[in-house]
Amino acid sequence: MAQHDSQFGYDDHFTPARTRKKRKNRPPTEPTSPSVLLDKVSEELAPTDWLRDTMHTLRESLEEAFPPADDAPDVLCLGLGSPSSSRDARAQLAFLLAACDDLRIDRAKVSVFDPVLTEQDLELLAQRRLTPLPENRMAKHALQSPTIVFMPHCDLHLYENFLRENWSKEQLPNALLIANPLSEYAESIPSRKLAAEHPCVARLAPYLTSCPLRPCAPYPTAFNNTAVQFVRTSALANRDAEWWTLPALSPGHSGTRPGSTPPARPLSPSANLAHSRSDEDIEDSGVHVDVNADAIAQANADGDAEASNVSVPLTSDGRDVEKHKPAAAS
Repeated sequence: MAQHDSQFGYDDHFTPARTRKKRKNRPPTEPTSPSVLLDKVSEELAPTDWLRDTMHTLRESLEEAFPPADDAPDVLCLGLGSPSSSRDARAQLAFLLAACDDLRIDRAKVSVFDPVLTEQDLELLAQRRLTPLPENRMAKHALQSPTIVFMPHCDLHLYENFLRENWSKEQLPNALLIANPLSEYAESIPSRKLAAEHPCVARLAPYLTSCPLRPCAPYPTAFNNTAVQFVRTSALANRDAEWWTLPALSPGHSGTRPGSTPPARPLSPSANLAHSRSDEDIEDSGVHVDVNADAIAQANADGDAEASNVSVPLTSDGRDVEKHKPAAAS
């Protein structure tokens, strides 16, 4: 919304005259359908360098993460939000559809869940041949085969739930995660606190191969602070039994940490970039592998990592607040 110029105003005793306009009996305009809005977003993203580069990143990551196979991976999408009412959710859905088409993944293999999905949203998903999941599992989905897991801007406890459900050397390598960079939680949350409340994130973060997505100029808040992440089987080969043993959940634990406020998302450097910057002004992000993973993991275990003062709101704009409510889960 445009802001009024603070240097321009009327005297307190002067009221500007307004021209009266004749009212016309115009029929109310029909709202644009979610399907049309989604098509517009897809058309806007299609020619961008951002989509081209992101598809390249995704293809390279898939080749590294999963062994060659005849079948394309499955896709699990959690925490998308409401595409019928959220501009960012529409952009994320358009990206997901473009990725499936680029990778030749049958859309029927794409499963979607978010508790905020409306009847309009479910109808839109059906039109695009995606499969809505009927049950809220709080992200506790066990993977049986290689799967692209798209969890854009979810709360930390949902990432923890997902990892705990797949906490084995056989299952973790099945996930190619497109989500908040988990390493940033390890950097921004005191190590003892993270290890106590989200042990899977704390332990796995140092061993992840992560490739951040570059800023998307048309939809800066839809894809900021997002990375493609996976763990190689070789990175888990020497983890001992103690590393794999997780603390028991407290009675009645539903997947959320104590307290009413979920952890804040760590701030990504890309979130501070001006929206007006063009793709040409931003250097491509390369795959980052932490070569000192064992040292970082030990520091996390010993509580030597320093706490960060990073504090950010759950959303970058007010339009998508509904998809980040503390009660929302996937």
